[in-house]
Amino acid sequence: MLSLIRPAAVEAFRFATTSITAPLGIAYVAAAVEATGRRVSVIDAVGEGPKVRTAYYQGYLVGLRPPQIVARVPAEASLLGISVVFTHEWPAVVQLIDALKATRPDLPVVIGGEHVTAMPEFCLMTSRADYVVLGEGEETIIELLERLESGRTPDDIAGLGYRDDHVATDGVGAANRSAAAVVICPRRERRQGVDDIRPPAWHHIDLATYYRHRFVGGMYTNSITVPILATRGCPYQCTYCSAPNMWLPRWIPRDPVAVVDEIEHHVERHGARNFPFQDLTAIIRKDWISKFCRELIARKLDITWQLPTGTRSEAIDDEVAVLLKRSGMVSMAYAPESGSETTRKFIKKKMKTERLFTSIESAVKAELNVAAFIVIGFPHDRPEHLAENLEFIDRLVAAGVTDLSVGFYMALPGTELFHSLYDCGRIRLDRAYFRHILDSLSLWPSQSYCAQLSRMELFRWKLKYFLCFYGAKRRRAGPGLIASITRAVHGMISTGGHDSKLQTAFRNGVSTLWHTVRAKFGPRWMSRAEEMTLFSGWDDIYRAARASKIDAGIVAAAPADTALLHKNNVVTLLAADHGARKSFAMPPAAE
Repeated sequence: MLSLIRPAAVEAFRFATTSITAPLGIAYVAAAVEATGRRVSVIDAVGEGPKVRTAYYQGYLVGLRPPQIVARVPAEASLLGISVVFTHEWPAVVQLIDALKATRPDLPVVIGGEHVTAMPEFCLMTSRADYVVLGEGEETIIELLERLESGRTPDDIAGLGYRDDHVATDGVGAANRSAAAVVICPRRERRQGVDDIRPPAWHHIDLATYYRHRFVGGMYTNSITVPILATRGCPYQCTYCSAPNMWLPRWIPRDPVAVVDEIEHHVERHGARNFPFQDLTAIIRKDWISKFCRELIARKLDITWQLPTGTRSEAIDDEVAVLLKRSGMVSMAYAPESGSETTRKFIKKKMKTERLFTSIESAVKAELNVAAFIVIGFPHDRPEHLAENLEFIDRLVAAGVTDLSVGFYMALPGTELFHSLYDCGRIRLDRAYFRHILDSLSLWPSQSYCAQLSRMELFRWKLKYFLCFYGAKRRRAGPGLIASITRAVHGMISTGGHDSKLQTAFRNGVSTLWHTVRAKFGPRWMSRAEEMTLFSGWDDIYRAARASKIDAGIVAAAPADTALLHKNNVVTLLAADHGARKSFAMPPAAE
């Protein structure tokens, strides 16, 4: 039996409009494995312990604690799979794996997800996990199960990393027989099509728990919410985004009719009425989104849906916007990231300003809620670039944008920007780094990787943007800051309808502040002394692995000037790394 674990989720005091979501990745893996006739169990730490909160850094963990998870592992389990989506969750996952191994030392553990894919050798070396899965996991997990069941070694499974207790290396690919090592196999080829992927096995998850506790991936709704994935991947190469490493720059859509079939199934099976799309980039082709909307309209399913994670503007015009509204869409978000053309060039954000505003105006005319995302503090940002955002924000208001989100730049592993900053010594994988990833949507930045802008300056710019946004809305006879906050407070005590993104963000800010304070008086995820020593050696481990790959010519050292990254073709840069078999000596065990 495969036992899949969704660990406790991390929250902190921050204004974030995308809250905790049901575990979509685990549901996909469970469905794929069940289709082979094998048994699967799912331990959803969040869904089974939504009121359990444990102090974690400056925030808290939502969900079952490690001993409670261990107690739920079936005795007949032959393999444990743990999903690790976010980098800031990694320290807590390390603790969970330790707890599982303390009780079931011979039960193999495999981990996967975006964080693991970004730093597979690091994850094996800093935890007691036995295997890592890179990229899409369904096929790799099934092949691993087949090997383990037959007693064969999994040493040549594409997309797998593993511990080898017999082989050590003096560098990448140079082996001797003196100690243990970790081995990373070449990546599995991306699927050419995704229509044959089994729908998520949501029967393992208590979906009602997520909406009762307002754990929804989009705006708050008073109905059962099911996340949907209509496409996989993204064709773009933004330097701050981990998607190119996870998916390669390839966008593969499902048949739009099949997506509607899945939605109808969830309506009938689970009573779901709300569907936030978790796609990296759902709307690219006009023909695809038009067919999808027309199919939804024809079936009269009476649902709502959102695109909370970012929308491309190229395919949205007046015709498409009307179809979106008629099909039940209530909100969408655009992610220009910056109003500065220079900044967008440096981060390879391929977006035409005029096309963006044409698209926004079409969406607003169709009476859709529209939000925009701005990110500040990119390493090459200068004050004059941030100043350009003021005019840009004013224009967003004029176009009818409903809400504005402003975040601080996060240095995510597996991105071009991260490698550039890391190779020139501006990042260390220590406790402060993992906290920084958690604090990106807070009011105060915990870190700045921009030499030209201090944390205080970034904080001031964020406040300036919000004052600009709501001041412009007031001048244009829209709701100003006070009116918006009043609506948000009312939304917190209301039980019906959909909120604006500000309402959701305000609610999340208040609730996470309250729970953060409460969690400080409850149990900690580990003692302060253990927390301070946990990260010892982590940076040395990653730096050695990175240096080994550079020395072997598998990857090239990233330029110190991050502004030069826009000249790179990331496909070329990733090809050698993804296609190479790599072996790294394990660090000596701690005394």
